[in-house]
Amino acid sequence: MQEKKIKFTDVLFVGLAFFASYFGAGNLIFPPMLGLQSGSNWLSGMIGMLASGVGLPILAIIVLGMCGSVQKISDHVNKKFYTVMIGAIMILCCCVSIPRTAAVGIEMGLQGIWPGAPYLVFVILYFVIAFLFAKDRGTALDKVGKILTPIMTIILFILVVKGAVSPIGTPGAASVDNAFVNSFLGGYSTGDVLVSFLAAGVFFDSIKRKGYEGEAFRKAHVRACLIAAVCLAVVYGGLLYMGACVSTEYTPDSISNANLLLSIIRSSGGQIAIYGLCLSVVLACLTTAISQITAVADFYETATHGKLSYKVLVMIVPIVTTIVASFGLDTIVSLTSPWFSFFYPITLVMTILGIFEKKIPNDGAFKGAVYFTVIYAVLDLPHEYGFGFLDPVLNHIPLYGLGFGWIVPAIVGFIVGLIAWKGKGRTET
Repeated sequence: MQEKKIKFTDVLFVGLAFFASYFGAGNLIFPPMLGLQSGSNWLSGMIGMLASGVGLPILAIIVLGMCGSVQKISDHVNKKFYTVMIGAIMILCCCVSIPRTAAVGIEMGLQGIWPGAPYLVFVILYFVIAFLFAKDRGTALDKVGKILTPIMTIILFILVVKGAVSPIGTPGAASVDNAFVNSFLGGYSTGDVLVSFLAAGVFFDSIKRKGYEGEAFRKAHVRACLIAAVCLAVVYGGLLYMGACVSTEYTPDSISNANLLLSIIRSSGGQIAIYGLCLSVVLACLTTAISQITAVADFYETATHGKLSYKVLVMIVPIVTTIVASFGLDTIVSLTSPWFSFFYPITLVMTILGIFEKKIPNDGAFKGAVYFTVIYAVLDLPHEYGFGFLDPVLNHIPLYGLGFGWIVPAIVGFIVGLIAWKGKGRTET
């Protein structure tokens, strides 16, 4: 059978949809602060941020594409591990991630243009629009990639190119000792690798529905990922540089992330630029919400073996998230956000295992690496909630203070599992 020729427009629109799925409004406000902290060392800060904030999530989605699915990796751990882990993350999306896109989109986006906009009315309208885009699983990401994302991307590119070509100031002294490490940790803490695991199935399905299979799928998938990476790099890098250009005017302690973003955009382009920013915030939030609603509905249709259909779930999810968003998110975020920190190292370990999936000789190595990481994440969970009674133990774990305490347990678990499972073979996926 002849391999289907890859159309650039197919890859472009899928790549833009990938970009939109990663690029929530929260990711719009953190690069300027990293730039402000980096100051004259903005270039090393930019490299650090791009390595973790762009490199890790794009690497994860490429690895998952090469393996075929998240489940192809998780089955080496346990046949039910995929359903339990991804199912729990999907619930968190409904309770926190998706409602927060509405709150940020309306409060920072719409109300930035129209301060008196009625919050509850626009929360409902926001999720009605999200539902209309998500209701057809086969075209949801196509609509995002062809309609919403190009508008958002053009606005953001104009803002960051204007800021780069006509700097609003000169970068001053850095306020951190190591701009690369600080920005790497800043990009790492966005947790966007989780998005790769959440939306992988929807991403891959959107490519396959265009008729790409086998080698053609892999090529189209990688090219779409590269387009998403370039878009993320341009926007993140441009915003970081703009933040560095006001490092003689502000200190990190004197201004919030959101106010810093508004200040540099207003200084660069005036009130018109603010309108453009607010519109791009709304679109960034909306596109993220659409992709996550689609992913949640798709997952639970599969998990329930079709007992709950996609068409039913894609109506239920916006209703649930509308109710959550209408009550405000502060309490819910404080209660559930630590669980994102719980799942993040597990997804990172699975990404690394996926890279070497064909080379790892037995399932024990997968089991050991993942289960030891789970144990670490369980022990770290009280700390994430502000209870430090286990900190004396955790502080002895290498790299814990930098947020990478999971690395040593994962390596130890990998070795222990590899030895204990010697001769027992592996699950063929």
